[in-house]
Amino acid sequence: MIKRILTFLLLASAAFGQINSNSTSVTVTATLGQNVSPDQIGISVTVESAVTATLADVLAALQGTVLTPVTFSSVYSTQQYTTNGKLANPLLEWTFQLAVPLANMKSQVAALQALKMSLSQGQTPLTLSYSVQGPQTSTQVQVQSCALSDLVAAARTKAQQIAGAANLKAGNVVALSSSVTTMIGPSAPTPYVIPTCSLTATFALSQQTASTLSVSASRTVNAPPDLVVLSADVNPPVDATFNDILAALAGTGITAANLVDVYGDSVNTHWMFSLAVPFSKMKDAIAALQQAASQQTVTVSYSVQGTQVSAQLLAAQDCSNASLLADAQAQARKVAAAASVGLGGIVAISDGGLPSASGIFAFTSGAPYAIYDPLYGGPLGGVLGIPNTGCSISVQFGITQ
Repeated sequence: MIKRILTFLLLASAAFGQINSNSTSVTVTATLGQNVSPDQIGISVTVESAVTATLADVLAALQGTVLTPVTFSSVYSTQQYTTNGKLANPLLEWTFQLAVPLANMKSQVAALQALKMSLSQGQTPLTLSYSVQGPQTSTQVQVQSCALSDLVAAARTKAQQIAGAANLKAGNVVALSSSVTTMIGPSAPTPYVIPTCSLTATFALSQQTASTLSVSASRTVNAPPDLVVLSADVNPPVDATFNDILAALAGTGITAANLVDVYGDSVNTHWMFSLAVPFSKMKDAIAALQQAASQQTVTVSYSVQGTQVSAQLLAAQDCSNASLLADAQAQARKVAAAASVGLGGIVAISDGGLPSASGIFAFTSGAPYAIYDPLYGGPLGGVLGIPNTGCSISVQFGITQ
């Protein structure tokens, strides 16, 4: 899924206003929709399986339910112990995130309860659990509560209140800034807009001509995960060399490049490695780590630490300058129309730089909607050479009265 974020300069905070030092204009920011009632409930579903299960195995068992590749979020391992306290093979916890209309909550919970019973009695038993994560507001409700024309009217009212306090009158619009988010991808059969619902406008206090509408358009990749992240912890003897440590991981696909951390003291040191593999190779990778953990000379343990989006999948997304320019032009037309100003030609274009990777990349935390937006996820930044996750461009348009 691609999240297109169009930011029209400056601010997205609560409504405020100010008159500049030479009193030629007043700038205000208006926001709407803060008190919109939620119409959905978030439900987090966890399916527990044996460590030998694959994503394909789990999805096959869930076929025909609401737990699909689109609602899949992440996978983690949980450590198990035998009755005498020894380590046993871990279990896998596959997490799915649902956004359910409030009116359907009762029936959805009943369906999950029935699925829980059915999975426990299957040929390959799976354990299902779920929890309610809290109310949410759907995209449709957000769009309905945030019209650009209403934001312009609110901004003008606020500007006149501030100007009136100084015995002045807010005149023509001379500059505008706003933001909007367009979502496309697997969970959006057709593109839809999630408004930021904030507009910053500058009004003339004297005879001034309209100037510019500046747009920063960016695209950030937010795709379903196609890699699983495995972690290996090596606790070697005191006299072990780094080559000895790597030898203990032979056959796992882990090399020196996968080293992410070393901690401990001179007597007890842990070497941490992280490896991302396609879901199709997950079973074999875990088997190789199990083999490494079975040796006697070096203590090796492993875990499943979440999911990741591959560089190949990221690179396949449309991040061209032509697309970014089209995004900027489309939103500029909407804002200009709402403010009743004419949109002129392009005045300037500049590279907007790369947007932050925060919240885009995997290593999900298990929080609600961990990898999809408007789902809430979190990356483990800087561990596996995470590639660039987006692109942006800044465009300045002329505007006329």
